[in-house]
Amino acid sequence: MQLRSFSLVKWLFVTAMVFNNVTGYAQKQTFDVVSYTMPKGWQQQQNEGGIQLSASDKKTGGYAIAIITKAVASTASPSENFNNDWTRLVKSTVQVNGEPAMQAPEKENGWDIVSGSAGYIDGANKGTATLITATSGGQSVSVVMVTNTQQYQNELLAFINSLELPKVTEKTNATIPATNNTNSSIVGLWVRYNVESNGYSNGFPVVTGGYFRREYFFYADGTYLFRVKDWGVFMADILFVYETGTWKVNGNQLTLTPRQGRGEWWGKAASGKTNEWGSRKKASDYKLETVTYNFDFHYYSGSKETVLVLSTNKATQRDATGKAEQNNKWEYSPRAFDKSLIDNPPGVTTGFENKKLAAAAPATPANATTGNTGNATLAGKIWEGSTAEKFTTGTMNGYSTGGFFKWQYRFNADGTYKFAYVGASAYIDPNILQYETGTYSITGNQLTITPATGTNEEWSVVGGPVKLSGMSDVQIRNIKEHWGKKIKTEKRKLEPVTYTFRTAYQQGNKANALIVEYTGGHTEREGNGNTAYYFDTPAEKAMQLPAGVKL
Repeated sequence: MQLRSFSLVKWLFVTAMVFNNVTGYAQKQTFDVVSYTMPKGWQQQQNEGGIQLSASDKKTGGYAIAIITKAVASTASPSENFNNDWTRLVKSTVQVNGEPAMQAPEKENGWDIVSGSAGYIDGANKGTATLITATSGGQSVSVVMVTNTQQYQNELLAFINSLELPKVTEKTNATIPATNNTNSSIVGLWVRYNVESNGYSNGFPVVTGGYFRREYFFYADGTYLFRVKDWGVFMADILFVYETGTWKVNGNQLTLTPRQGRGEWWGKAASGKTNEWGSRKKASDYKLETVTYNFDFHYYSGSKETVLVLSTNKATQRDATGKAEQNNKWEYSPRAFDKSLIDNPPGVTTGFENKKLAAAAPATPANATTGNTGNATLAGKIWEGSTAEKFTTGTMNGYSTGGFFKWQYRFNADGTYKFAYVGASAYIDPNILQYETGTYSITGNQLTITPATGTNEEWSVVGGPVKLSGMSDVQIRNIKEHWGKKIKTEKRKLEPVTYTFRTAYQQGNKANALIVEYTGGHTEREGNGNTAYYFDTPAEKAMQLPAGVKL
């Protein structure tokens, strides 16, 4: 998606100008989910939270800065995300002159775009700050631009015209976890590592070299180790916390029950190095507490990373030691088991120093699938995915046409399967029906599907033809759901594919999902992409096929 529509000229610059020339630009780059072209001659700086592009003129004191943030998980509305980021990214950096002037919201390629601008004062400088926020699929990303001069207006305009976001496929559940909410999905090292900053310089945090680190080791035998290490430039001492105990999963609930642990203050090393310890000073006021979290997983397509999201109705001793996050929600990133950045102080042992990650797994709750445990995970269920067709242009852009697309697998205990695809587009009269049968096998997390027979067909619909200009989406869907007669049959390409698969309980759908990943960007069954999602669907809610066609 390209963010080209709003009037940067109107907002960023008081003086009207004619843009006849644009300076040459480098090849397009991508940061997280945003692609962009960096203006020629600008500087680039990156940290964990975002990337800054900047240009300045020492003679005039003029500058221009553009900041692209890393996408973050969010269940808020597009306008709420804009307001939150306006406060967090703009008002905390410069003194704005009143509320932002807002551009009309837009929706393109599955992203809701909200943008606004206001004048600001930064010491003796006056300028304009602009914020663009995009929301989709349970995540939000922002672009901030500040400038105190007209000198860089051509570059800023071209930069905005270069911004692109990936097209979002509107599946049944917009926020797609990338693993399963079961015991096996939790096992591993999960970390939240933050760097210390001291204010802002030209709209970007100034890193001090200090850090605040938290991490969970979840072991397969149902035990855990939690540790904290805070080394701050403005802290007199180092905070160290460790805690061990047991963990248990029930649906999307994760309960941690501590057995032992403590918090301590340690002096800093005389060398001043952040990876060395001084002597123990005193105990902290850290207390052990049993907490039940809501937990889920969020996949960031830009960084291709799945984070563990923990949330409660109040702050906790473990997660809120240090800076508490919004709404008592904390994100932890996966990390290789042997790549922890927290070390114990001299002489301190947790009892987990030589503990192995893998062991006999505890019992899995009955209301969630058990991950990749062989044919029993998939057999006897109807796995179905769907996408609603949307208008992509004109005044109806982003609204439903009434058309739809559905995919369905049925796996049998004897190692056979049946697959069907229905393409019911409002743009063409016939419905497309594709189906096949064959065998499947599972080895670890590898699912191999080998088709034996199959066909591609076109069918008429009862009540057609569809008229996009004269029918509502409800009328169109009703027509496309009623099959008429078969009008065409073609030979189907039978394609064996080995997928990487997992099962996941999705809280938003309140159903287990089968998630398959594949290479090459396309399969005959799934179409274009690299990942597909199918939900455990009751027979009475499964897609309806023409009379005489049975799976």
